[in-house]
Order: sequence, then C-alpha cells, then structure tokens
Amino acid sequence: MFYVIISDLDGTLLDQETYDYSPACPALAELKERNIPLVLCSSKTAAEMIPFRLEIQNRDPFIIENGGGIYIPKNYFSTIPLEAKNKNDFLLISLGRAYPDLQQALEEITEKYSLEVESFHSMSREQLADVSGLSLDQAQDALRREFDLPFRLLSSNCSATQIEKEAQRRGLRLSRGGRFFHLSGDNDKGRAVHQLLELYQTNCGEAVQAIGFGDSHNDLSMLQEVQIPVIIPNPYSSAPLTHELPGARKAPAAGPTGWNDAVLSLLPKIDNGNLSGGS
Repeated sequence: MFYVIISDLDGTLLDQETYDYSPACPALAELKERNIPLVLCSSKTAAEMIPFRLEIQNRDPFIIENGGGIYIPKNYFSTIPLEAKNKNDFLLISLGRAYPDLQQALEEITEKYSLEVESFHSMSREQLADVSGLSLDQAQDALRREFDLPFRLLSSNCSATQIEKEAQRRGLRLSRGGRFFHLSGDNDKGRAVHQLLELYQTNCGEAVQAIGFGDSHNDLSMLQEVQIPVIIPNPYSSAPLTHELPGARKAPAAGPTGWNDAVLSLLPKIDNGNLSGGS
C-alpha cells in the first residue's frame, strides 16, 4: 500500500492566529523518515507555499488556491497529463478560472446587491497584513493570486447564500475559509485531490490510500476524496466538519499540535499495514 497525506495549512498544519508550525515538527520529521508524501492543499498562492515548502524541506506536489492549480515538481512523476504546463521549477495543471474573470464577477455581484466588500484585488499589502497578521512580504505573496479571489463581506444587504447563488449562475463557486470568503471557478480542493491521487496511482504501481487533514468547511471536498479523513478542531468555525463527516477521525487538539498528535497516532498503523477508516 502506498500512503499519501493531504493537508490544509491555516488552522491545520499552521496555527490559525500565529501561522506557527513548530508543534508539528516531530510528525513532519517522521513522515520524511518514512518517505510518505505530504501534499499541501491550501487557499494560499504558489508564491506563499513555495517558500514554506522549502522551509520544511517538502518536495512533493502541492495544491494552490482551493484547487485552482496543481503544482508538480519536475521529474516527480514519469507520466504526467498533457495539459501540464511549465512553470519555473514545476509543472502546473490549471483547473480554475482566471483571476481577472473572478474580479469582474465579484464587481457585478456587489453592484447588483449594493454590497460593501473588501477583496484582495483592491487591497494593498499593508491592508492585508493588518487584517490577517501576515508580514508585509507574506501579504505581498498572498496577493499574487492566479485562480481564487478572497474577500470579506462588510455589509449585510444580502446573505452569503444569495451571493453563492449569484456565483453559481456565473459558473463559479463560493466557499468560506478561516478569515475570508473565496470566489473561484468550477474547481475545489476535492477535484484537485482526486486528479492528483489518480496521478499517484498511475505512477506508483500499487494501491494508493490517502489521509486528509482539514479544519474548516473549505476542506470538506478534500476530506471527502480521501480514504481516511481527519478533522482538526477549529474553535473559530461556525460549521464544524463533524456534522458533515460523522465517520471521520478527530484530532485531539486544534492547529499544529492536534495535527502532530494525529499523524503520530496513525504512523504505527501505517507501519503495521492495518490502517482503516473510522474514528
């Protein structure tokens, strides 16, 4: 059996407020020791995720902007889809709608309902750093979007449900992360995970079993695509994933501490070949 771990970042591997991952270092080291791929799957941009991957010495594929794109290190797979395009040191599979299209759609929706929103395409790096806790350099990387437009709803002229319906009329999706709503094309984390796991299956020559870690509703589609979903508790979430994934495992704590404990508890079962679904 070939195991792959898929993990969200904010609120999962990274602390929701401080973005610290140090409590997860023991589990990260064990995954590296066992050569178990760790696929990062986030609403973050490639510009944000590439430095983080270098910091934790991760060399596996990663999924950006809520499934908008799959970045694969060159020479990682021997067989790759024809649609993969060169992108610096990576191959990029584009699944999402282009960022300018999302900007136009959000402007149309806000005008229709006279909404006041604060979106990434209208924010400076200073503004984003102020509301997110990111450094100025991190905020600059977060603004380098390709497939996903985050925004905050500042007025209450209409509900998120109405905005979602307007997005769907345009062939778009509305999702909610830890801090922002996200407007994207007909893509999500689950679709990207599904395609990437098919690539692993094609290239590794044995059965693939995926373990997924997420903390918010934004991770639901991803967790539905893996064999072993693990929910990281999120004290800030108004819609706990346990309601939609009653059979999922649940980490004992929030953020990287819970992530670390959950991974370490699963590794002996992986080593013994007796990992199965359920809590």
